[in-house]
Amino acid sequence: MKSLVLVTALALALTGCSATAPSAAVGTEGCVTDYAEGRDYFPDKSTVDESELWDISYHNSYKTITLTDTENTSGPKLKYVLFQCGTPRPQATGDLQGALFVQVPVTTVAVTSFNALAMVDRLGKNSTITGLSGQLLGNAKKDPWYDGVVKAARQPVAVGEYTDLDLEALLGAKTQAIFMSGFGQGFDDISTARAAGLPGISVSNRMERHALASAEWIKMVGAFYNAEAAANTEFATIKTRYDEVVRTVSGKIDNRRVGYLCVTPERGCEFVYGHGTETLVGRLFTQLGVDNVFAADNGAPNGKPYDYEAAIGAAVDADFFVVYDPVKMVQDTLRTEPRMLQFRPFKEKSYIAGVDKNFEECRAKTYLDVDVLIRDFATGLAPDLFPDQRGTCFTRSS
Repeated sequence: MKSLVLVTALALALTGCSATAPSAAVGTEGCVTDYAEGRDYFPDKSTVDESELWDISYHNSYKTITLTDTENTSGPKLKYVLFQCGTPRPQATGDLQGALFVQVPVTTVAVTSFNALAMVDRLGKNSTITGLSGQLLGNAKKDPWYDGVVKAARQPVAVGEYTDLDLEALLGAKTQAIFMSGFGQGFDDISTARAAGLPGISVSNRMERHALASAEWIKMVGAFYNAEAAANTEFATIKTRYDEVVRTVSGKIDNRRVGYLCVTPERGCEFVYGHGTETLVGRLFTQLGVDNVFAADNGAPNGKPYDYEAAIGAAVDADFFVVYDPVKMVQDTLRTEPRMLQFRPFKEKSYIAGVDKNFEECRAKTYLDVDVLIRDFATGLAPDLFPDQRGTCFTRSS
């Protein structure tokens, strides 16, 4: 009974302005005080140009975001109705039936996705954060960027992890939206949150097939803040820098055999975990014009694990590795696991790995700052094309 009461109370708290009395929003930050039917309350709009997973449409006093349910791709799409504070809440009928209704601009949010946290930060909306997952809060103790985000937030409380969210903490903070990771098939974080009556928002950018599509999710997050203008500007800047790297390396780093892999046991890699053709990084390799050594029979959207024999067989001709573990962890693994030296890139130190000092910050920002990601890869592969350029999130071991 306690859970039912909490869910009901949370649902009431989230509706905000009355559906029949928009004047109730007078004096609230960002709210309309002179509602008129037919007036367009969203002068700044976003269009979706790169993403294959979500779209947005505008309807005067509300906007709808429709996106693929990456946890259940064969099921119906997820739909969010973002209605302007101070205007009537749309009726949950017809195309809007079953949608999650959120009053915008949001002023109290929780975040459990590190990619979403980077987007909220980039939009300058850290002051709206009232809750963070324990993992993200814990990162503030070891990473300066996370520490700065937490200090700029509104004394965020721990709201649990993944499928184990703290309903009472979310209710106490009057949480309007929870920006969560949509990890894909085999996960049910978003489904569990919605089943509990929580306003879970799927930020599924890591499931995009292309890097710029991942970065474009800043527009989706921005729509909850009515911050389309800022989101559009940020994305345009990222795209310009990304395209410049592509132009710089086009046709100049062909005939390289490259692998993107994880090797450290501390991060869940029993031996080698490699990305194939269907991951975001796999497609980035294709755009750079290099051959992916883990491409054969590896079409999983998050790559797959390899045992010793399979890994050696796949990567015997590799001449360069990008390792998504911190440099120190990689070096420790190479010292304790001599079989790794069977790989030529490790033997010849022809690899880049995650930076040690800002690893957690980079982990949060990599799939937003894809211009930095592709530049780091290109700099590692062809340093002569980027003189005096050092990697930001991926760097050489020496």
